[in-house]
Amino acid sequence: MRARLVVVATVAVTALVVLVAVNAVRDWEQQAALRADSATGEVGGEASLPLFVGAQAERQLTAVYLADPTKANRAVLEKQRAITDKGIASFRHLSGSELEASERHKWEYVVRVYDKLDALGEIRQRADTRGGPAVEVTGYYSELLVTMIEFYQALSAMDDAQLTAETRALVGLFWASEGLSQQDMLIAQARAEGRMSTGERAAFAEAYGAQRVMYERWIAPYLPAKDKAAYERIVTSDAWKTKMAVEEALIAAPAGDDGVVEELPQELDRWDGAYGPLAQQLGALNLARTQGLLAHGYERADKIRDQVVWQVVGSLSAVVLIAALIVWIIRSVTRRLRAMQSLAEDTAERLPELVGRLQQGHHVDAAKEIPQPSGRRDEFTGVEQGLTTALAMTIEMAARQAADRRGFSDFVAATTARALNLVNAQLDTLSTLELKYQQEPAVVGDLIDVDHRGSQARRHLDNLLSLAGAVQQTYTEPKSLAALVQDAAAETHAPTRVKNKISANVWIGPGAVNDVLHVVSALLDNALAFSPPDADVRVSHVRAVNGTAVEIEDRGKGMTPEAYARANGILSNPPTFETIARKRDGRLGLFVVANLARRHHLLVSLRRSDYGGTTAVVLLPHTLQCPQPTRCPTPVVASAARPAQPLRATPSGQPAPAQQLPRRLPTPSGEQRTPLPVRTNTGSAAAATRPAPEAGDAPRLPKRRPQTHMAPQLAEPAPTRPGYDPAGDRSPEEVAATWGSWQRS
Repeated sequence: MRARLVVVATVAVTALVVLVAVNAVRDWEQQAALRADSATGEVGGEASLPLFVGAQAERQLTAVYLADPTKANRAVLEKQRAITDKGIASFRHLSGSELEASERHKWEYVVRVYDKLDALGEIRQRADTRGGPAVEVTGYYSELLVTMIEFYQALSAMDDAQLTAETRALVGLFWASEGLSQQDMLIAQARAEGRMSTGERAAFAEAYGAQRVMYERWIAPYLPAKDKAAYERIVTSDAWKTKMAVEEALIAAPAGDDGVVEELPQELDRWDGAYGPLAQQLGALNLARTQGLLAHGYERADKIRDQVVWQVVGSLSAVVLIAALIVWIIRSVTRRLRAMQSLAEDTAERLPELVGRLQQGHHVDAAKEIPQPSGRRDEFTGVEQGLTTALAMTIEMAARQAADRRGFSDFVAATTARALNLVNAQLDTLSTLELKYQQEPAVVGDLIDVDHRGSQARRHLDNLLSLAGAVQQTYTEPKSLAALVQDAAAETHAPTRVKNKISANVWIGPGAVNDVLHVVSALLDNALAFSPPDADVRVSHVRAVNGTAVEIEDRGKGMTPEAYARANGILSNPPTFETIARKRDGRLGLFVVANLARRHHLLVSLRRSDYGGTTAVVLLPHTLQCPQPTRCPTPVVASAARPAQPLRATPSGQPAPAQQLPRRLPTPSGEQRTPLPVRTNTGSAAAATRPAPEAGDAPRLPKRRPQTHMAPQLAEPAPTRPGYDPAGDRSPEEVAATWGSWQRS
């Protein structure tokens, strides 16, 4: 609810701010554009007027000089060129140096004027040398003036309707002024030549028509009152009437068959007297209209800027007021939500601790442990009560479940302990039988095989007892790592295939011997199960900074990277009993190893070995190790049990007992036979082959004698049947019986 209220408030306030910002930005850009137009208009209007008027005068004098190249006309032209150059310099300085880059609006038109001015020197040279037609020379000045008027016309497209209407009259005045200047040039050229050609007369008539259109449609309707009064004085003056009379007389003058006016009207003599005052009055009107438009542009920009400021201030004040109101409403609602959230968070923090205490067997009073509601009566009271009731029920259910688990664990531990006692009794009986029949290797071999199976069963029961939570203190003395690995190998189904390469003087504390033994045994079982029957499993050690690492390397096929990742995930984070039950997987080796490793902070991991198999690494931390006891027997590797004599096959294909039992070889002279020691508390069959330590000293190492370490049946020649022919054919039953006997041996 709080999030939704915050979203609503955020959307509302953001929408208002965006609306204010959009309007403010739009109006601010408008005033900035008007200010830029006005600043650029100063260049296009005031700064360019001297250049505009100078170019018109230079065009007229150039046309006269081309028609009548006298020294007097040349002197007047040079004087006007100097005036035009001053206008060009002023225009370039104001537009290129004083005008800021941010104020250069419609600047491409100014660049076009610059490009036209670059060719002025060449045009003047052509006029001085009279190179080329006169119409091309005077046409350059006309193009320059048209480019400047197009610049004024582009500036008239302001982002304001009122200013746009005012600029139309100004542009019309410039076009009308240019038309009047063209007429003055054509009349001066005609008077210098004494005649007017057909093209010149057509250009004069076109300029006359353009002026009429500009004055009637573009200038008079859009002039302000003050400028319109000045315009009325101009068009009603005597000079204007004289201008109109000269225009009508020249247009109506008779022309020859080729359209050339050979006799110019006498009214042309009155043109100079009328053109001078009119040009001066029109120039003043252009200047006044330009200044008025620029003043209106700046004024309009200031007005819009003030409107933007007041609009932003007022709108933001309203937004702040609305935001404050929304915040007040949200706080009144979220205050209760925060109280409920605090109640839920406090309960969520305490609930795991309470459940943990229940699982450990402690008593928990839900009424005292769980925070109670605030007691306020509003729309959220029911939610608080429901939350408190649900939490109380959760604790009660957790208490019942913990009690059930403890009862089940006690039941499993008691049942496992009874079964373990029976297995230990069976192993003790096997040890007694091994001593009793130690003179019969075949029987001893079978008993040792049964002893191995019983040791495996006892180890599995020990694992179950450990997982059930029962405290085991099987060992009261430390055990060396080499002896521990040897005992673990003895509890597997193939102890002779385990190659114990442990040579470090590392001792494990008595409290961890039993569980470490189970971990190593489980990993050896897996290594033997997934290795070929004739392959050995190598056990070595590596000293590390954090402890001692035991490496168990098999010769199997290994696993895929995904399988290694899953197995290492189980070893680092053991799953729960519920997870194992849901998977319905009878393989519990990794589960047992992971739980025992977590109990003693062992680091167990699997990886691919260099031989393609799997290497299991068990890192024993220094906290599990202890110093070597003062008096402790040195562990030795147990020898493999002697296999029984293989059975021979009868003609019917059934195995038959051997002819006689194997006998021990006589003890060499000078040596004493070491008696077979009594079984240790581990129940290991391999431990039965260890020599007993002598008082005050370690036992002597056994010495090898040629042909005495072999089994008796291997030293004797292989028996043969009467009439046995190795090259003869044998039935499949005979082959199976012989192979089965060898396999059992």
